[in-house]
Amino acid sequence: MELTTEQQKAKDLILNGTNVFLTGDAGTGKSYILKQVINTLPPDDTVVCAPTGVAAVNIHGITIHRLLELNPDKDIINLHPEHVPNKLEKAKTVIVDEISMCRSDLFIWLSETLKLAEIKFKHPIQLVVVGDFYQLPPVLATPAEKEYFANGKVYAFNTAEWKSWHFQPVVLHQVIRQTNAEFSKALNSIRKGNTKYIHYLNSKSTKNRINNAITLVSTNKEANAINLKKVSSLEGGCKIYNSQISGQINDQDKPTPDKIKLKVGALVVFTANASDNTYSNGTLATVTQLSADYIKVKIENSSEEITVFPFTWTIYDYRLIKEDNQRKLKKIQIGEYQQLPVKLGYAITIYKSQGQTYSAANIAPAGWLPGLLYVALSRVKDIKQLHLLHKIEPNMVNADPTVRNFYQHLEWLSKKNYDNSITMKIPMMLKKEIQEINNLDTAQIRKLQLFIRDLINTN
Repeated sequence: MELTTEQQKAKDLILNGTNVFLTGDAGTGKSYILKQVINTLPPDDTVVCAPTGVAAVNIHGITIHRLLELNPDKDIINLHPEHVPNKLEKAKTVIVDEISMCRSDLFIWLSETLKLAEIKFKHPIQLVVVGDFYQLPPVLATPAEKEYFANGKVYAFNTAEWKSWHFQPVVLHQVIRQTNAEFSKALNSIRKGNTKYIHYLNSKSTKNRINNAITLVSTNKEANAINLKKVSSLEGGCKIYNSQISGQINDQDKPTPDKIKLKVGALVVFTANASDNTYSNGTLATVTQLSADYIKVKIENSSEEITVFPFTWTIYDYRLIKEDNQRKLKKIQIGEYQQLPVKLGYAITIYKSQGQTYSAANIAPAGWLPGLLYVALSRVKDIKQLHLLHKIEPNMVNADPTVRNFYQHLEWLSKKNYDNSITMKIPMMLKKEIQEINNLDTAQIRKLQLFIRDLINTN
């Protein structure tokens, strides 16, 4: 497929070594460009990661937590990195997909770690972030987290670390996924919080439920009900696997159901990352054998059969406390949860569908979270491939005003007339030379880069 002008610009900038923020509507080809770039860049010095297991699997990368060697109990809100993973020793380019799902404190930790790596290993690192902040934001599970990260503080772009990378923004506008022009207009309208196309979506979507299509719902509870019905229809006996719980654990804390009903042939999705990398969060598999203490599964698109044992999750909570006359968010352990690290995979939440494209989908519209409705609707290519389980209501159309303001500024920045071959490439080339000759630190190098960039732009 021939690249659009916008896509080619993004590819060229990244391959020239520029720090890039690649964004745009769902279906504009962000993932396509990303795959091309990953396949072109040297694999020995390129690191690809994402905030969630599902997103990481989609790009054949690893989670940011795994990249940074972060334990779940690490308080990344109040602390700062001191350890630099050895895997960054040869890394010249770090790519982060689905950046909208990367919470601000995690991005800060990543950024600071990369800067420490530049100093320790004495070479520059290019950072490329990809995603659409109009889509799903990072998860805030508790009231304390929601209070702490209020007013747009949850987004990576609202941090000083984001600004320090001086990203060149590339905003993709031409929708590739959706060939229906009217459907594309409707999706873009929903994306920005406009209710103009609600009637169109309600009236033109397929009236009857689509057989053999995935179902997208807003909550785990809804997905579990559909999955249970599907597995019950399979022939053969079933086996129930029960969880073991200690401490104070709410239903929302549980990564898998307390009771998992499985049959041979059932489709499952992993809910954890294996320590030996045999499976990752979001990986699909088919059950091939049921035993008392374990199951065997065949990984999707693979002939490999693996044995899966119960997994133990440590459950944490954040509490707002007053310390040194300042309000701080502290992470504490509240319990442990042990269960098979899988759940049935016939239906998934809209949250876990981000980044996916389906041939057809049955969708339960919802808008309790910014971007939720937009992500759900944009998973298919045409409105005829979409069935709404109930009508879209105006209050479901939800876009974060902080994000809207950010993109208004971004559109202005992206229209500035940069000479990409000189303005962006030369500072990155000089960075290495300056570092080797004058032994400047990373902050000084970045200031000099910016100065050179501005100097070229004024001439």
